[in-house]
Amino acid sequence: MALPGRSRIFMLAVGVLLACPPADSGTASEPQTTASTAGPTGGPTSTETGPTTGSTGTETTTAGPEAKRCQSQCDNDRDCRIGGGDLGFRCIDGLCLFPPCTSDAQCLAELSGWKTPCAGPDDCAAQEACVLVADAGRCALTPGSFACADFGLVEQTLPPFAGGRDVTVCGQAAATCEAGACQSPCAGDEGCLPQTGHPVCDVPSGQCVCQIDQDCLDSNLPGYVQCLAGRCGCAVDSDCAGGQNVDTCYAGACGCAADSTCTMTVFDGASLSCQ
Repeated sequence: MALPGRSRIFMLAVGVLLACPPADSGTASEPQTTASTAGPTGGPTSTETGPTTGSTGTETTTAGPEAKRCQSQCDNDRDCRIGGGDLGFRCIDGLCLFPPCTSDAQCLAELSGWKTPCAGPDDCAAQEACVLVADAGRCALTPGSFACADFGLVEQTLPPFAGGRDVTVCGQAAATCEAGACQSPCAGDEGCLPQTGHPVCDVPSGQCVCQIDQDCLDSNLPGYVQCLAGRCGCAVDSDCAGGQNVDTCYAGACGCAADSTCTMTVFDGASLSCQ
């Protein structure tokens, strides 16, 4: 099922912003691609450690160091569709997950938010082009009413899937497949979106990091209240309020306490379980 133009552009924006989430403190039940998750090896680190006993000064974290997540349980690949669309998730070992990558081109498509298959321009929204990538057609955002930089992307030139003159689309500046996981290292601060809470590029590691607590607070994301070792996270359970399928702070990462926390499903046919 094709999504309407405006809806698909919105989903594309969300997909790009979530393509490289902080793995240690993202919302557990949101669909995410695998990005580089190692901590920074040098450069900027936190100069503010934030509260150690909770945001209120008295509340404490109620959970241990291992976060439990709302996992999407499935029986087949069709269960892992979103709004009827196939966005690349597969049923692996009973959970909706992205399969391991096999090529850099595949990672370029996934981390750029080019998730909708296409055979021609009619399959894509008005602000998209159907381009050839990883031996398949994918709908890719074109600059126009949006600038590529608005999504932390750069302009790239690719051939249309149906043939013809190359077109300019918005994609990740760098995307590689390493040991089955897609990586998109940053090369400068321009590749790190402030709204993700990690606006500074730690060049040696290729990671977008925070420097101070305010970087995290400015994102207005649930669970992002303090910067610890370059990563935004929660301090107490109440910091996770407003997040989807989370209610408990596990050593800086928001997660779930029980199945009852998992109320907002992500995939069409997959039920949620706190694991």
